[in-house]
Amino acid sequence: MVLAFFCYATWLATGFLLWPSYPVLALAILALTAALQSSIMHEVLHGHPTRNARVNEAFVFLPIGLVWPFRRFKTIHLRHHADERLTDPLDDPESYYQALWQHDELPPTMKFLLKINNTMA
Repeated sequence: MVLAFFCYATWLATGFLLWPSYPVLALAILALTAALQSSIMHEVLHGHPTRNARVNEAFVFLPIGLVWPFRRFKTIHLRHHADERLTDPLDDPESYYQALWQHDELPPTMKFLLKINNTMA
């Protein structure tokens, strides 16, 4: 709940207070805020932070970053979870899993980026 409040407060403050004076900085912050709100929407559609769907949906009432409204995003995303390949690390479209032979062939920069990505969960 605190994270959702922080997200919307940052979005509003950046848009109203920072944008007029520093639009480039504001765009960068707004992009990060939209990404955070998308992450919160993802958690909400999976039933977090409460067990009450209406309460959870209230946390993401204002779609600041997605192209689709929350309910459409929820329908599409849950349909994606019906895919039997979802838990297969080699076929899962959301997985960054690399077999050892694939990882060994990656350039050092990509290995470093994957390491960073895997620590940001």
